[in-house]
Amino acid sequence: MPSNGVRANRKALFSVALPLLSFALGILIEGLERHESITGGALWIDNIAAALLLGLVVFLYERRRERELIKRLRVIELMNHHVRNALQPVMYIPYSQDQQQQLNTIRDAVNRIDWALREILPGAPQEDSSPPRQSAA
Repeated sequence: MPSNGVRANRKALFSVALPLLSFALGILIEGLERHESITGGALWIDNIAAALLLGLVVFLYERRRERELIKRLRVIELMNHHVRNALQPVMYIPYSQDQQQQLNTIRDAVNRIDWALREILPGAPQEDSSPPRQSAA
């Protein structure tokens, strides 16, 4: 996944290149229209086509942004699920008299949360992608 700096540079380049490309195409088409002495309805069709093309570009851009947002929300939802599941046994530690069992429960929860942070959040996954097993107490 590209870093924030690379992403910002791409956005800046896209923000400058798209209007310049649109401007250049507009000048080229207008020059062709003048050369061919096109007037009236054809000019309207040209303007409508340009508007539709620009609308399509914006639509595709927004759709891509929405997909990225949904993907991030899924990661957050999955992280929430794994962290809550890992912390669930910790809530019952006060009711256990066995100190070793308490330590094992906390260690298991920490390992599961560490696994979720390494494997689910964006980044390079480790070799073993299965969640850690809870130790038998």
